This record gives sequence, structure tokens and C-alpha cells, in this order.
Amino acid sequence: MRYSALSDVRVVDLTHYIAGPYATKLLADMGADVVKVEPVQGEGGRGLGPKRGSGDCDRGGLFAFLNLNKRGVTLNLKHAGGRELMTALLEDADLLVENFAPGTLAEFGLAPDALLEKFPRLSIVSISNFGQDGPERDGRLNDLVLFARGGWTFPVGEPNREPLTPPGSLAQYVSALYGAIGAMQAITARDLGLGRGQHVDVSILEATVATMIYETVTFQYTGALRSRAGKRFAVGPFLIVTLRCKDGYAGLHCVTDKQFEGLCDLMERRELAFDPRFDTALNRMINNDALLEIVEPFFLCHERRWLYQEGQRRTIPLVPIPSVGEVLEWEQTRARNYFETIDDPALGKIRVPGTPLRLTSHRAEPSRPAPRLGEHNREIFGGRLKLSDAAIKALQQAGTI
Repeated sequence: MRYSALSDVRVVDLTHYIAGPYATKLLADMGADVVKVEPVQGEGGRGLGPKRGSGDCDRGGLFAFLNLNKRGVTLNLKHAGGRELMTALLEDADLLVENFAPGTLAEFGLAPDALLEKFPRLSIVSISNFGQDGPERDGRLNDLVLFARGGWTFPVGEPNREPLTPPGSLAQYVSALYGAIGAMQAITARDLGLGRGQHVDVSILEATVATMIYETVTFQYTGALRSRAGKRFAVGPFLIVTLRCKDGYAGLHCVTDKQFEGLCDLMERRELAFDPRFDTALNRMINNDALLEIVEPFFLCHERRWLYQEGQRRTIPLVPIPSVGEVLEWEQTRARNYFETIDDPALGKIRVPGTPLRLTSHRAEPSRPAPRLGEHNREIFGGRLKLSDAAIKALQQAGTI
């Protein structure tokens, strides 16, 4: 789904892989005119799976999702002509978004300070591993480093085993959210009084740490570290745990006295609410293992859907843990038409998550597929920059575009 709320915002997208492309996708979903600039051979994210179709397909499923609603051009920034074209693209741009290593733009002759001086209305959003300065500015980073250094790994796993790294690239997407927010803040500040653009510095690692607010605040107030507690979130006066059911798994979040009373009612064990082992939060913390031994066999005897429905009736946060296939078919997301089917020219029809934002002021339109490599070279260089067909052909032959 694509809105037109940001249709007057022009974005030059110099991003690759995940964090940067997702930030610009969020802007494109809201209608920003995003021109994705790739090297002549394509950005590295094009080669990431999952793959579908013939071996010569120029993109995988992840690239196809992260670059919806953008137009794409190729540009060799190592060529003087390529840098001149980039400068021309920036003349009427509101935003330049990049996630190169710090200093890379300067190496291309496109130092942020110089660009901001040349184009006062332009803001630059730089998403980098550790930020634009500091002793580890140039450090290498992947998801393992992110989760470990960001604090997510330490509390995950069995109590007497090594900590476990959470799967996936969630931290990259979190930093992309900050990148998109920073972009809009820069434009708003420019238009509401600052009068000029600015350089927005987003650290992927700092965005990761920002999501660990529970742990950091708890430690600063109490000095306590959340230890690894296996299937439980932690051992405490609550029961936040993943439990096996008759047909899969469910998550239980039993924190307050009222929720505990509801759980006792659900299990038809109302007397547990008055059991001296569990009648206060402190006693439930002391006897957390004994409480879990009672709850576990109950869950094993029931199906997830029944547990969810009965939990809802008693206002207990209790939820089935679905597979991806079940998420796609959940009646709530289907009722809201959340997943969108994209007819990609290379991959065929694929279902992708839509935007979680709904605007009453604008009507959503179908998303555009991610661009083929250099798909909009003629449209952008010929239409926006007014280059002749002969000039574009010469640039192609020289390897500039």
C-alpha cells in the first residue's frame, strides 16, 4: 500500500542491504519520490535470498520487499561523470539517505558538510554501524555483533548454558525506523524555522540498545541483571513464559494479581489464589518454579485457540505462537487487508507486509514493484536531468551509468 502524503518530498537513496533500504521504503510507502541509486553492477542486497524463478533474476525476495515503491538508476560514483550526475540529482532533493561506512561519501567527493553548504535545503541521513564518530566508528558489524553489543544476547537462553543470539535482523529494522523518523524531523525542522537542512547521524548499535530499556533501567535502579531463564522471560513475581500446548505453543504474560486470579479461574484452580505459596507477588516469585509445575500440564491438555479465547475472556495476556503461514492467514490481518500481493515482473506474485500506518487523509494505492537494475535511467537522467538519448548512451558505454 502506498499513500501520497509525502508526494512533495524528493529522496536520493544511496543505501544497500537492509537498514538503509528499509528506512527509504518507509518514506516511499508514504509517497515520497525515492530514487534508488545503485552501482552499475547493482547493490549487494540484490543477491540475497529467497530466490524464485530463473537463475538470471536480478533480485531476491528481500530486495523486492525493501525497495517497493522506488524508482531505480545506476551510477558509478568512482567516475567524475557519475559524481556530477549525483550532484545534479541533489539540486532539488530534500533528503539524501546513505548507509555507507563513515567517510565513504567524502571519499567519493561528496562530503556531507560540503553537500549541506552547496544545497541548503538538503538533509543527509547517515545510518552506520556505530555512528559517525567514536573509537569504534570504523568497526565491522553484523547481526551477531549487534545483538551481543546491544545487550540482547546476554539474557537469552538456559540458566546454565551459553547465551543465545536472537535470530534475524530486527536490530537493522529498528535503526531504519529511527532513520525514517530522523528524516522527517529534519524536514520539519527546516520548514518550521531552521530554514536549512542538517546531517542526521543514526547508529545501528545505539538503536539496538534503545530497545533494551527494560534491562538498562532495571539495572540502574536496582543493580540487578536479568539472568537467563530458559523459556521464561525472567524469574520474578510474574509468570512470563512460553508453554507447550496440545497443538503447538502459547505465550503467557501473567503479571498482576488480577491476571493471576484470572489464570487460577481458567485452570479451575481458584484455591491457588489463596495458597500461601502464591497469594502475593513476593510469594509467587519465591515459588515461581512450583507455580510453573502447576501451569505447564494444564497448557499441555488444551489447544492454543481455546486457551487464547478463554484467556481473552479473563483479560489474561495469553496468545498462540503461530507459524509464518498462520500469521499470513490470521483473520485480523486478512480483515484489514494488511498483506499486499505484488505482481513482480521477475518474481511473479508475492505477498508482502503492507504499511502498518493508515491515514484518513489519503487513499492507499497499490505498491509498485522494486525497480529492475537501472530500470529508470532514461526516465530520471533524460526526464529530470534533461540529458539527451545520445548523452545517456555515451554514459552507458563509458560505464558511468
